[in-house]
Amino acid sequence: MTFDPTTFNRLRLNRRRALGAIGAMGMASAPGALFAQEAWPTRPVRLVIPVVAGNGSDVALRALAKELSALSGQPFIIDNKPGGNAVIAAQAVMAAPADGYTIFSGSNASHAANVPTLKNPGFDPVADFIPVALSVRARPVLCVGMDSPYKTIEQLVAAGKRDPKALTAGTGSTAHQMLVGLFARGAGTTVTIIPYKGTPQAVADTVGGQVSFVIADAPSLVPMIQGGKLRPLVVTGDKRLPLLEDVPTVNEKGYGTIALHSWSGFFVHAKTPPSMVQRIAQLTERAVKAEGMRQFASQARLELDYMGPAAFAAFQKEQIVVYREAMVVAGLEPQ
Repeated sequence: MTFDPTTFNRLRLNRRRALGAIGAMGMASAPGALFAQEAWPTRPVRLVIPVVAGNGSDVALRALAKELSALSGQPFIIDNKPGGNAVIAAQAVMAAPADGYTIFSGSNASHAANVPTLKNPGFDPVADFIPVALSVRARPVLCVGMDSPYKTIEQLVAAGKRDPKALTAGTGSTAHQMLVGLFARGAGTTVTIIPYKGTPQAVADTVGGQVSFVIADAPSLVPMIQGGKLRPLVVTGDKRLPLLEDVPTVNEKGYGTIALHSWSGFFVHAKTPPSMVQRIAQLTERAVKAEGMRQFASQARLELDYMGPAAFAAFQKEQIVVYREAMVVAGLEPQ
């Protein structure tokens, strides 16, 4: 038999290709590869939220969960775990498998404010979780009562500059105290903060004239504005609100930009695979942009503002810095 080098090399090449194909098939059947190809979700997903049912954040999450369920064909179940400055909810998510089926519905309070305001938050909002997607925001508005002598923000600021004891602000939370501190610094005026147990009481006393003004999230103030009980003077954000298009921002008035506002979004266990994080983010983006969610946001006076994992992670870190600065400006100490 005559040896033909050309034929031998061709057979050897074909054998290598065959072995390569068999090896590829073996890799594809490995558990990791199967997981990479697995659809999500294939079973119910738990959304853990650190507030009581009926809270504004809870209502918004239920609207979003409805869209997520409709798009995915799987139930997205709300699991309310209030208390402990979000520690109870955080621990529930951290104790669950990092497989994308337990998601933390976090907020500016749980994943930004907790860092500088608490001596021992009970969890690390940055190290213990991966930011997945920002969904909604609610920007604050500064309002006075309709019987207030201040018709413009310039008049209110001028009064505070003339008399350091002239202005008082009702605040329903630590975050609102920070907002007042940042506003006063930017406007170059003096304001005495009057803390209340909740925003409704602060609003009521603003309407009644017991305090000069209140700063709170737009959703809680717009009904009173539309009802003719509050007069909005300025939006403490970097852009005007669609529902209050005639109300200027602090930046427009030369008082700087106040970056503190309410927001909520999804976080997952820090060990969740990147591919799963992307799946959750993609589905969340579709849900946030769905017509049903747009209608809900309009009725609830919320702003839909989707951010993906990278942008949301950067935003979260920026917010922590802002809260830390606001603590100093407002003269607050970690609790």
